[in-house]
Amino acid sequence: MIRRLLICSFALVSAISLPAQSAIPNGQLDPTRSLAAATQPHTPLPEEYVWTAGDVTTQRPDRSKFSWSRADLRAEPHYFRTSFDLAAVPAAATLYIGGPRQARVWINGQLVMSFNKDTDAPINFRVFHAGAARALKPGKNTIAIEAVRGRGVVTGMPSLPLAQLAYGEVLVAKIVPAAFGVEAPALVITNKEWRSSAVRSEGWESPGFDDNAWPAVESLGPVESNVDFFQWSADAGMYGWPGYRGMSADLRTYSLLPAAVTHVYTAESQLTNVDSLTTASAPAPFTVTLANTPPDAEAPTLLLDFGREVSGRLLVESGCNCTATLSIAYGESEIEAMSTGLTTGQRGGNYLGTNLVAVPPNGVARGPKSAFRYVRISFLRGAPVTAFKAMRVEGIYYPVRYEGTFESSDPVLNRIWETAAYTAHLCMQDGVWDAPKRDRGRWVGDLDVTGRTISTVFGAPAAIEDTLNRLVVPTSKAPVNGIPGYSALWVTSLYSLNLHSGDKKFLESQHANLLHVLGVMDAGVDADGMLENTKRGWGFVDWAPGYYGGTQETRVGTELEYIRAYGDAAELLTEIGDTANAEKYSAIARKATAAAEAQFRDPVGAYGKSWQLNSLAVLAKAAPDSSAIWNESLSHVKQDSPSDQPITPYSNAWVLDAMSATGHPQEALDWMRKYWGGMLAEGATSFWENYDLRWPKAEFHLSLQADGTSGYFVSLSHGWSSAPAAWLAENVLGIVPTSPGYRTVDIQPELLGLEWARGSVATPHGPIKVSIEKEKGIHVDLPTGVEKARVRVEGATGSVLVNGHETALADGYLVLTSPGQYDVTARNRPQ
Repeated sequence: MIRRLLICSFALVSAISLPAQSAIPNGQLDPTRSLAAATQPHTPLPEEYVWTAGDVTTQRPDRSKFSWSRADLRAEPHYFRTSFDLAAVPAAATLYIGGPRQARVWINGQLVMSFNKDTDAPINFRVFHAGAARALKPGKNTIAIEAVRGRGVVTGMPSLPLAQLAYGEVLVAKIVPAAFGVEAPALVITNKEWRSSAVRSEGWESPGFDDNAWPAVESLGPVESNVDFFQWSADAGMYGWPGYRGMSADLRTYSLLPAAVTHVYTAESQLTNVDSLTTASAPAPFTVTLANTPPDAEAPTLLLDFGREVSGRLLVESGCNCTATLSIAYGESEIEAMSTGLTTGQRGGNYLGTNLVAVPPNGVARGPKSAFRYVRISFLRGAPVTAFKAMRVEGIYYPVRYEGTFESSDPVLNRIWETAAYTAHLCMQDGVWDAPKRDRGRWVGDLDVTGRTISTVFGAPAAIEDTLNRLVVPTSKAPVNGIPGYSALWVTSLYSLNLHSGDKKFLESQHANLLHVLGVMDAGVDADGMLENTKRGWGFVDWAPGYYGGTQETRVGTELEYIRAYGDAAELLTEIGDTANAEKYSAIARKATAAAEAQFRDPVGAYGKSWQLNSLAVLAKAAPDSSAIWNESLSHVKQDSPSDQPITPYSNAWVLDAMSATGHPQEALDWMRKYWGGMLAEGATSFWENYDLRWPKAEFHLSLQADGTSGYFVSLSHGWSSAPAAWLAENVLGIVPTSPGYRTVDIQPELLGLEWARGSVATPHGPIKVSIEKEKGIHVDLPTGVEKARVRVEGATGSVLVNGHETALADGYLVLTSPGQYDVTARNRPQ
């Protein structure tokens, strides 16, 4: 739980000072922004994740009670066997095994591998290798494995295969006819033909043992066959598996060199040509000269800084005919990467821990997939002089185009927009995730904000559609993500997607899912649409204290989310043609609104002082007196005294929208500059899971609080913090769809104190572009497919000049019904 609010300063600067972006070409954070997304063919690996039949977490009735503090829970050995034929023994062969923390492997009765690793390490399983050629023989061969499961990692996803993988109950193995690090078709792989037992039999490891009485293994399928396997860091330990990509065919990769190398520590060793790590085509390679064999604590070390948050993995390319062993640690912040242990009372230590990477001779090795900016590398073992051709990021990204843009006379707003858009793009992986470091999973509350940013900046409806579809489990009576309010946000996310994409075919495909989600919501409300079972699911509205768990604030917030969802559902069902259910949920929304106003509004007409609840009330149209909401709550949004409220960037999205809806977009823009600009002033290159302007600035990452804890566990790239990108498009550029797919659109630009602003939003028809300059009018570029655009020109009455010709207004709007470019000014303005 968040038990405290750390305060270090009560003064907010009036102007934000931004860190330099010298390492970022053209000021563009996103390294993929100008890349052509070339196809990257990859044949998925055939080896399968297996485990003993009938003894897996996904089938156990006690799986929800698994104790993550018990590393030894269900740590009994499991036994696996298979046979395979060889025409001839290869000159070299390497056995790879992944999954268990402890294992012994026999080939033809000869012990070829034995390991016993720390079950408390953050990564739930690892890959181990050993030479196998000496134990092979022509003809029939037998492999026998004794395995002890790993600790596992937490996952909040409904996918049962992912749960089994995350709980650590998997084994994958293969023998490759090549030296370590060289890929080749395998001689034998784990598959459905293997046999297994949870009971040890005498002589089970010998070639002559009869395993016909053992049942076949249970298989989760090939290791790259399910996009769920790539989430929640469940497969983080697979980075040493030859040929493993760990990403779907929808994703692409790119290369990024370090922007700087810092914290160089040589001890008694030498690091030569360090500058070559930051230089493409360097004349001489980076080399490590080890002084004898130093203990790990005294190994030469350096820190790579890639200049911005990235999603991907470290790639190390050897330039030496030797095997080298490195330890690596990622960090979203410098202090996370440099941390080596736990800090009392906080989640200290880098999130994935410190991990060993074996670099094959003249080959390539990769680290785990995650999000980071920094990588700490220690050089543990290798040749007396070990050369490296490169150490770079292999970035993983979803290919999109920036069809939405924003630029203005204020460089702080420009950086906020760029950072918000990049944050959303980082979360577009195998689905739209909450974050690329933690949790790396599909959460619909995050999607409710991130999806709107994605729709505005990139379009890319397929990524949102896939995520929405996978979040619903039609056989489950539980709320989406186990959170009642998230069922409501699934509905509002679908509404937002449909408004931006206009994809009626997809909407119709979600008809059954929509009714299912609404049915789950209905089961927890009374005849008036009010929540009656507060223990149904996990109460969550925000990470601020009091807004998660069984609190009154959580109940009120969830009720307001329900009201908004019921109203949106009625419109979606009308669009589909399901008029009976549309009328049903429209009536529920009206009754619930009346009940909420009666129960929760105070005598002055507000929902107390809460920024979160009053903002939700405005968005749910449960606040008939918006002036009361503004006067009692939203006019006091600030963080420069101990009494000011904590709030996350997530629910600050509601605050921005509610401020605008109550007629105060200027104040919303000012708050955006202070709050999101505050993260930029502290060096953010993507927006964070949580933030408070008053939290300590020294070792800032340790002071961030979210998800019931604080420290490095908290994400520095979280899609639910990306709201400014969409808000600026809707409130400064003024571009708002008024029917699905931008068939009709309102364009009402407001400079809000700026000298000029220009930009665009993505639509199914191509970008709509708007440019506005103080005292000089508006330029609008409409693509074919927009049937009607209503344009409001500040100060115009009766008529305006359109491309130099006087044109009458209709109800105060210029109405455009044809594609083209339009220069629009008030008649009394100079040309």
